[in-house]
Amino acid sequence: MRSTPFRVIRMLLSAGGPLLAQADLQGQLARVEWEEQKSRLLRMLVLALLCYTGIVCVMLLIGALVLAFGWDTEYRIPIALALVAIYGLATALAWRRFRALSAQSSQAFAATREELAADLAVLRSNL
Repeated sequence: MRSTPFRVIRMLLSAGGPLLAQADLQGQLARVEWEEQKSRLLRMLVLALLCYTGIVCVMLLIGALVLAFGWDTEYRIPIALALVAIYGLATALAWRRFRALSAQSSQAFAATREELAADLAVLRSNL
């Protein structure tokens, strides 16, 4: 019974160098993946702000123009309702695209998680 803990300690001491090297590699991989995630999130933010600004400007100007042309007609209310429907559809499409981009976050650090799982499997098989 007493030899088992000592055997494990001896094995861990002899594997210290390779374990530290592997931990360093894991850290480097995590840093690379973190940089990729930061870059993706920054691009998403910039795109969201640009889309929001553009959509607001276009919607306001087109809405004002359409209402100005139809103000003195009996189509004033249907035109306003059509604008609301179009703006709602544009918002739904933009939200769908944004959700597609944010769904990629589930793939964040996938390589790091795979490497950690493989390393843990190797360690468990050797203990």
